[in-house]
Amino acid sequence: MNDTDDQRPPALDRAADGTDGWEQAVRFQRQATPDHADFYALAGEIVATLHALDDLTEILSRQVAGYAEGRPVYDDTRTVDPAARLGEATALLRDTRAGVRAAALASNRFWSAIGHIGTETS
Repeated sequence: MNDTDDQRPPALDRAADGTDGWEQAVRFQRQATPDHADFYALAGEIVATLHALDDLTEILSRQVAGYAEGRPVYDDTRTVDPAARLGEATALLRDTRAGVRAAALASNRFWSAIGHIGTETS
């Protein structure tokens, strides 16, 4: 860890931890023997993660939409109206949220479906 890491907002640190955790989960699962209990548990984690991302995109949408209120902002290209850029960013976050919600719904259905599967023992 360096000095700049100490100054990062906690939300960024936790988001990076989440990304790292999911990347590790992918690596471990790639080598794992397929198992119903793992499918079910991972599905639950996916659903929980997508719900958290839904909440985050909603919060960010509100924050981005109001970002220029009471402060001077600029677009770094100096060719686009910053209000237009913020409007576009807000719309893109709303699109992202719609995608996350759709993914959460499909993941929740998968979680339910996989919960009904088991293996026969002899």
